[in-house]
Amino acid sequence: MFSLVNVFGLREILVREALPFAVSLTVAQIFFKWGSFALELIGFLALWLTLGAMLHLVQDTLKK
Repeated sequence: MFSLVNVFGLREILVREALPFAVSLTVAQIFFKWGSFALELIGFLALWLTLGAMLHLVQDTLKK
């Protein structure tokens, strides 16, 4: 995480990841009731990664 902040800067990371983070956290809180913190954390992180990648692809496509 420290390397990411060093390379991109905190502001850039917050601008890029705020929306996928908020959506993933909301979905995890509402729908992920698997009875295990570890499984729910993995699900949250996987969803955050997926939404972040999808948003990045959409933004790159619109820039072209």
